[in-house]
Amino acid sequence: MFENEEHLTQFFDTALSQEHSPFSPECIAREFDYREGRTDVIVSDSQGNLLAFEMKLEKWKQALNQAYRNSSFAHYSYIVVPLRTAMRAVRQEYEFLRRGVGLCSVDDSRIRIEIDARRTEPLRPWLTKTALEYMFENNHA
Repeated sequence: MFENEEHLTQFFDTALSQEHSPFSPECIAREFDYREGRTDVIVSDSQGNLLAFEMKLEKWKQALNQAYRNSSFAHYSYIVVPLRTAMRAVRQEYEFLRRGVGLCSVDDSRIRIEIDARRTEPLRPWLTKTALEYMFENNHA
């Protein structure tokens, strides 16, 4: 269904702004680069939260580690995978809950939250501020 992670990211980016999206983005940016990594998509919502999303076609465990790292600056952190990958990942729900990371699946029509992320206060608020500045400079919502 998705040819590569870029295709998945493009679909997700478009679906975020659709009426049936489970998220309410105020602002969206891609490829937030910081010292420990690069987050695929960051979003600010109407409540002032920063959400981080890691995209993977298959390697959901790698995405889980990346998403957990993103919780250092994001209020909510998710991984986003195709539905078939999500069905395998959801079997390890405990790992997602333990880390506070959410799981989203995508198919050809929508985004669905399989596991809700837990809201956290970022450990590095200065990085949250940097991410928000980056987002508003690079907004494409």
